[in-house]
Amino acid sequence: MAYIYSVKSRVNKEVVSAWEKFFVEKHLDDLVETGCFTHYDFRKLQSDDPMSAHYISNYYYETPEHLEKYLTDFADELRQDVISRFKGKYQAARELYTILAK
Repeated sequence: MAYIYSVKSRVNKEVVSAWEKFFVEKHLDDLVETGCFTHYDFRKLQSDDPMSAHYISNYYYETPEHLEKYLTDFADELRQDVISRFKGKYQAARELYTILAK
């Protein structure tokens, strides 16, 4: 069985370029380098929202223990990195999924 830790983000238009650059060049790889996730995908919603852009970051993991290790050992530091760069410029919501079929 496999799982997804999914983070949905709504980002103010004024920081969209910086957000995308940071995620693609640093943040996504930082999460995989924890050893808790096998890979990721990063998506941008096609939207006409004039105020913000919407993203989904999916991080794939193999066991509940992998997620627990991430949350216990790494999540606070990696979230603080995002907050230090974009505080007040985004909102995030997290969800967990079980992959039933590919």
